[in-house]
Amino acid sequence: MSTKEKRSKKIGFVESEDGTKEDTRKSNDKTYRKSTYPRESMAAIARKSSVLILSRLMGPPMTSSRGNRSLYDRTSMYVAPRFQNSYRLDSKRPFHREAMHTMMGHFLKSYLDDYKYVGKRAKRLAENLSEELKNQFKLCQFDRYRFVALVTVGDKLAQDFRCVSRSLWDPEKDNSLSVTYEAPTFFVVASVWAIYFE
Repeated sequence: MSTKEKRSKKIGFVESEDGTKEDTRKSNDKTYRKSTYPRESMAAIARKSSVLILSRLMGPPMTSSRGNRSLYDRTSMYVAPRFQNSYRLDSKRPFHREAMHTMMGHFLKSYLDDYKYVGKRAKRLAENLSEELKNQFKLCQFDRYRFVALVTVGDKLAQDFRCVSRSLWDPEKDNSLSVTYEAPTFFVVASVWAIYFE
């Protein structure tokens, strides 16, 4: 083959009308498909990816966009904490046991004095009372406390009943309350645990 027959293929990037670059390979005036090869150097790509990861780390903890979701799907190590550390060891508004004990007694009395007990609706009564008690404790806005409420409702049929609970906690900051309400036909035992949450 002569040197005239050998023609080198020319590769170039041409800007289209919409502003995107197109890869055209000209050989005998033929146009080929777009190139998928990256046009930037590998160092520039690595720099961009490190900047993108840093911006994700310094940004909000979770985003809903599909592009940012892949980083958080793999690991939660880079997710910013939800609560920043304030370096406080105590609550600004600590839990007051005596005040909440009297509030619980008044609440049960006002809620159950006019209540007509039906055995089939005891489960619903216990659910409503526990939810209402928890809401009353939340309204007091004790700082850094979470509440668990448990209400037991039963018939008075001359039986023995013993309600016992055990828990593992910090005796200085955590607390619990238990109040009993008795009516001629039924009884209610309400227990609330106030757990300190840093």
